[in-house]
Amino acid sequence: MTDTPKEPVFGEIPPILLWLCGTIIITSALVLLAPVSLSNTIMGAMAVQYGPLQLAQPLGPWPPFILHAFVHGGWLHLIMNIFGLLAFGTPIARWLDLTLGKAKGNLAFLVVFFSTALAGALAENAYLLLTNASGAILVGASGGLMGLIGVLVRLNYGREFMPLPLFSRTVLKAALPWVGLNVLIAFVGMPGVSAAVAWPAHLGGLFTGMVLTGLFAPKR
Repeated sequence: MTDTPKEPVFGEIPPILLWLCGTIIITSALVLLAPVSLSNTIMGAMAVQYGPLQLAQPLGPWPPFILHAFVHGGWLHLIMNIFGLLAFGTPIARWLDLTLGKAKGNLAFLVVFFSTALAGALAENAYLLLTNASGAILVGASGGLMGLIGVLVRLNYGREFMPLPLFSRTVLKAALPWVGLNVLIAFVGMPGVSAAVAWPAHLGGLFTGMVLTGLFAPKR
């Protein structure tokens, strides 16, 4: 009798994803463990702030629209996003490697993640402007994570190698649970989470990821 090698829980995690998750963990842990003054300085530099500033912005107002993905408001927030990135980012990084090659695939993965994080922050900004909300702070990798899920939606969760048409029935059905979940969060919140969940950022990341997928489709 021979033993069959067991696959790791997430399979072989691509190095680019390990680098991204490691950087997020280190930066977030620094914010969560550092003295208050240092923590506030890092948060001010990296968090997106809407309305009157609550923290000084040493890097100015625009870099946080990307950098907010590296910091989190608590350990649960961080852990949930890291596990999500490992679960949903692994097949996307592999798919991009297969379609574009290692170097271009790694670059494309980062483009998807940061573009959708940016889109999520802009969507949150638009929502807060429309609702005249102020004093909110956006942190976390959720927008970029939802962008990776958007890519998976176009690939029908890995059942397809070529992205399906954006408005095909299959893609819309695959996206519907994520849209529904975030609409539910908008009305009832998330159990165990006291802060408001940035559902507009989630949906902005999701839809942007779905759109961007076509740019990386393998040549027929």
